[in-house]
Parts: sequence; C-alpha cells; structure tokens
Amino acid sequence: MKILAIQGAPRMKKGYTDKCLQTFLAGAKEAGAEVETAYLSKMNIKYCTGCFNCWMVTPGRCIYRDKDDMHGLLEKWRGVDVMIWATPVYIDGVSAQLKTMMDRMLPGGLPYIDTSEEGHSQHPSRRKAKEKKKLLLLSTCGFGEIDNFDPMVMHIKAAVHNMADYDYAGALLRPMAGSLDEIINKDTEKIQKVLDAFTKAGKEMVTDGKISEESFKAVSVPLMTMKELAESTNALIDASTGSQRPEAKK
Repeated sequence: MKILAIQGAPRMKKGYTDKCLQTFLAGAKEAGAEVETAYLSKMNIKYCTGCFNCWMVTPGRCIYRDKDDMHGLLEKWRGVDVMIWATPVYIDGVSAQLKTMMDRMLPGGLPYIDTSEEGHSQHPSRRKAKEKKKLLLLSTCGFGEIDNFDPMVMHIKAAVHNMADYDYAGALLRPMAGSLDEIINKDTEKIQKVLDAFTKAGKEMVTDGKISEESFKAVSVPLMTMKELAESTNALIDASTGSQRPEAKK
C-alpha cells in the first residue's frame, strides 16, 4: 500500500498536526506501507485565478503548469492507494495552504455536469481510475469541543464526494491538541495512549483497509477538562509573553 500525506500546517514539523500525522504514518509503515509526506508550506503553489483555461482552452492543463509545484504534486498522486489531508483548524476550516491546493485540483475534472447516483450534481473526473482510492482527513484543534471540526469535516466530505476516484475514509480528529504537550499536560501516560491510538490507526489502514471506530474515538479522547486546558494554556501564554492577559477595552 502506498500512502501520500498532504501536510497543510503552516508550522510544518513544529506543530501538533505533524506530530499526530507522523505517528499515524509510523504505524502504517510498520505494517508494510510505503509512506511519503508532502509539506505544502515548502511548495510554491499559486492561487487558482478562476480563468477556466484548464477546462475550456487547454483541457486538463493549468496556466501555471511547469511554473509552480502543483503539477509535480499531482504526479505524486499516481499510484497512491490512500491520500491523507492533514491540517489544523484555522477559522473553522482548513489552512490556507491546503485550500489553495484544493482549488488547483480543478484541471482534474471535466466542465460537464453529471448527476450522481444520489441525484446530486457533480463534475466527472478527467481520468477514471480502475479502483477508487481512499482519502482520510487528519486534523488538530486548540479548542476542546469536538464540534469545532464540524465545518471542516462537512467541507472535506463534500469535496471527496465530488472526486469520482476517491472514497471518504473518515477523519482522525485531535481536539485540545495542546494537551499533547508535556508543558501543558503533565500526564504523559495519557498522552502516550493517544499517540498509540494514532499508531494503531495507521496499522489498521494498511492491514484492514479501514480504521476502526474504536481508533477514531481513541485519538479524540479528552486528556483534561475544558477548565484545566484553559488554565494551563493561559498560564503558558502569560509565561511566554512575560505579561498577564490584558483586560478588554470597553
């Protein structure tokens, strides 16, 4: 099995998103998968201009082809069995880096409008794969409530539904991501259990072709109360800035 992770976190290897992602990939690699991570923040991917040349003038070819890194990234998708989109929650959605990449996927579709089996409009794929591939979402969030992921999950589900060659494989969601940091959370045993759950999920994707409901729940388990998360995080911010939280101006 070949797994390609598209890592959309601006902080790349410094953040919690990559910590969770690499732990998952380590499990997948241990189970025999070939894994690769593409860091979008290292790439030059220009914004889609909405010119539709890739549909109407030069079918399947973007005006930026050979002028930035997007075509090379798309070439990496060939032969992939599982795609992972990894991103922190940014203003209730994916990071700017990942969204920019998603917009540039337009050349992969045809401009025609078809109706899916569910009776919903969609653009057909330019290349029809013999077998559908899987797309997995992996995301982290500073807040503790799991519903902070809802807008992103809805967006990714809709996007994958319109990707004729892919099936949605679920979402590995890690709320209160800061609680994976020993500076914020002293309970290292609980932290390790969550990381072990990511490793197990990676192994399951390879050996079973899917992730168990048990693993989906285990990676999201709270590591402290909401009050404890707020207090420890706020104390760390005060210590880092050398000041106390300012009062809001009226």
